[in-house]
Parts: sequence; C-alpha cells; structure tokens
Amino acid sequence: MAENGTPPPLFWRKVPVDRDYDHWLTYQVQRRVLVVARTVTTLTRLLDIHSLFEDDHRVQVAFTFDDRSRAIFAAGLEEFLATLEATLLPWEQAVDTPFDLAVAASENDALDKLTCPVLLVPHGIGHQKFYPDSTTVSGLNPDRLRGEHVRVGLSHANQLGRLEPAAAARAVVIGDPCHDRMLASTHRVPHFRRVLGISARKHVVLVSTWGPQSLIGTDPLLPQRFLSELPLDEYQVSLVLHPGVWSAHSPHQIRANLATTMRAGLTVIPPQHGWQATILAADVCVADCGSMPLYATAARVPVILGSPVADTVVPGSPLANLIAAAPQLGPGPLSGQLDDAIAAGPIDDVAGQAVEYPGKCAEILRPLLYETLDLPAPQWPAVFPPVADPAPERQPVTAFRVGVAADGHTVTRFPAAVPGPPLPGQHVVAHAELATLSELESASVVYREAADDFPSWAQATARQRPHARLIAETAPGICRLWTKGQVVELPGPEPLVTASRAHWRVVRRLPLTGEIQIP
Repeated sequence: MAENGTPPPLFWRKVPVDRDYDHWLTYQVQRRVLVVARTVTTLTRLLDIHSLFEDDHRVQVAFTFDDRSRAIFAAGLEEFLATLEATLLPWEQAVDTPFDLAVAASENDALDKLTCPVLLVPHGIGHQKFYPDSTTVSGLNPDRLRGEHVRVGLSHANQLGRLEPAAAARAVVIGDPCHDRMLASTHRVPHFRRVLGISARKHVVLVSTWGPQSLIGTDPLLPQRFLSELPLDEYQVSLVLHPGVWSAHSPHQIRANLATTMRAGLTVIPPQHGWQATILAADVCVADCGSMPLYATAARVPVILGSPVADTVVPGSPLANLIAAAPQLGPGPLSGQLDDAIAAGPIDDVAGQAVEYPGKCAEILRPLLYETLDLPAPQWPAVFPPVADPAPERQPVTAFRVGVAADGHTVTRFPAAVPGPPLPGQHVVAHAELATLSELESASVVYREAADDFPSWAQATARQRPHARLIAETAPGICRLWTKGQVVELPGPEPLVTASRAHWRVVRRLPLTGEIQIP
C-alpha cells in the first residue's frame, strides 16, 4: 500500500476513467468530468451543477477529495459520498488521470495539481464573509486563484472587483444554482409542508451557521425558548444547522444536545439535503449571518436576525445590507415578533444584490460547461430539477403542558418536556407508555391510542396513576374517558383537546357532556 493507505496505481480503478479500458464500457463515454469535493457543504453545491449532466450518457462523472489535506469540516463527507454510489477516486489517481473538466466549490483544494480546465463556484450565496481573523474574502483567496486553468464562477458581477485582474479576466457571472433550484421548487411548497407535518400551523425555521457568533453558538438554548413559548397547535419549529456544525461536533453529539427539544417537538433537518425545501416551506426564518437568510429572502420568506452581527461579514455586501434591514429578535414574547415579521413580509431589494440573472443559471452554466468540454450541448432545455424533499428527524410529543381559559373551551398546549410560565387551568396530559415516568407522575390526564378493552385498561391505569383525574383513549374524532368507574365517549376533531376540556369540567365538578365541544 502507498502512503496514508492509498492504493498504488496497480489497484486503481480502471473503468470508467481509464481510456485504455473504454472497450469494457456499455455507454460510449466521450468526455469525463471530475467533481472535487471538500466538505458536505461544497458537495451539495457541486451536485446542483452535476444535475446539468443528467440524461447525457456521453459524459461520465467521477468524484474525489484530497484525503491528505482535509478540511476542518471534512467529517461526514465520505459518508455522504458513499450514499451517492458514484465513481469515487483517490486523490492521487484523480490528479494522475486525464479529465476534460473539473468542478470545485472551494479554492482550498489543490486545484493547481489538476491539468484539466477547472470551474470554481461559490459554496454559499456569493462571497459575503471574510475568513476568520482575516481580511481575505472567503472563496476568493488570491493566492489560490492563480492557475491559468482555473475559471471562477460568480453569482453577481459586483464580486468582480474583489478579484485580482488576472483572476477577474477568467471569471464568469453564472448566477446561483442553489437559488435557482429553490425557485424551480416553489410549486412544491404544499408538498414540502405535508412532508414536514406542518398542517395549518405557522412554520418557524431556525437557521444557524457554524461558530461562536452563530445563532446556536450565541444561544444554545434558543430552540428550547421557542418551544416553551409557542403553542404546539399554532406553530411548528424546525432547526437547520450548517453542515459544519454537524461535522465539528458529530451527528451523535448534535442529537444529544437537542434530545429534550426533539422530545418537545423540534424538527431537525439533517445536513445532506432538505434545508432548501424546509426554508421554502417556512412562514418566517430566524437566522444569523450565514448564507441561509439570503436564500430565504430570495425565496420571499421573512427573516428575523436572532444573533449579533458577526465580525466576518463583508461591509457593503448583500448580507450586510440584509442584516441592516432585518428586524432583530428581542426579549419580548416571541409570538408577537414572529407574527409582525410575517405580516411585514420579506425584505425587498437585497437578494438581487447577491444573485444576478435569477432563474437563468442553468441557461448560462450548461453552455459554458459543454463549451469547455468541446461537446455539443444536449437539445433538451437547460433547467435545474426541483430540490429534494426534506428528511426531517422528529419525535411525536407524548406529554403536554396544557392551559384552559376561563371559558372552558380555549385550550393552549405546550410540550411538557420544556418548562414554561404558569398557564390558566394548567395540567399535564401524558401518554401512558411513551411519556417519561416523571411526566406520568405529574399527569392529570393519562391517555393511549384506542385498543381493546378500554374499561379494564383504564381501571388498571387509574390504580397505577392515582393522581390522574382522567384516563383517556383516543381515536379519530372520538375521546373516551374513564372517571370514577364510568366511561364517557365525547366527539371532537382533536381528542386530546377534548380531554383537556373535560378535565376543566371535572375540576369544577361539572358534568361531562357534549356541551364541552365548540360548535
């Protein structure tokens, strides 16, 4: 074996990259493209570009990453690449193999080692930030853009001035493929909302980049605040973390850090895909100084800034202008701030500063790719496919902290897993099997889904949970209650809400009748 465990050339993959073995191929490959990945973030961007080669059997695509010079946030990249089931080459073989074009999304890769033309694209929405503790704009390091074979793709012409003259002469304004894929997916928003389980609720998406100045870095308990203040039946809260957060801390640690909030109903979006659809399905985004608030604004989603302005934001950039125009999250009640932002609508005249030629990136980029390949472009239209469905990680809420207003009808529910201020008529409703033991011990209503022999189960449960005033069983449109040896069946579209209204009446020694339902 060669250094660092890399297979020697004898064991390198022959097909489909070695032209001497083309007679083994079924599809007659005419050109070969290399995708140079560095992190999960860059790979998701490069997959947007890779989609422009779909249906063209003349083009064979291979992937690689430099495992000798790993990025800080390289963790998770190999696993993501494995899910693609694509041709993956060791870096030494990729450098040694003749390709017709390479695409990359980080100038930190050793692009000077490649002998083919290289198209370097941003891995965010343009170039809005400095490298930490630096005055170098991220993605435009002049020391790494000197190769004559490297062409820089920009999202807007206003970024040309940040390049040295030689690099600017090789630059081309292409727009933004991620932005355009989101535009091509707006008709799917109702579908995305169904996948996310939003229903008629307002969807609040917390979006956080990485680092101590990020939304979560500034306040790790912010998701808990949202879940403790926003009623479950009115709001859904989702969290989108930058892939660098997952890479730095590990998926295991992220889920451990969010364990209680996930039990409380927080929807977590994994880093590989789905954040675009989640933002499209948002009613409002609470964000920081990353790229995602600009993507949200471009998708006509209102944005609230939830963390202080990071010192890495480039002054005068579109991101800086968005930050200056966005409302700032304050200490007051969240519902009012969110509803005000939703009513005010998205911030205008900012996204256009970041992305030129909106909706036209595929029409610009595909001819450029095929021109570089010296291959006639396909005859079918150049369009991006819609973004992938979200793959939410979530758990059902199985214990509720419930308040019932003085009218006996208005019910407000919060997850019992997170503490909150006292509620009128407060009581806990807990699932008999899925709630925690402490939640069950404090529950006034214990419930399960409908099963056989409700009276026997209810009687046994009442003996086990003597502090519970009501034992309930839920079925679609029906709530069965057991109290003092009697079974009462009450109709209602939300059986657990019906149970809480019944509890309000039991406390007041009122009869359990159909009158507890709202007409």
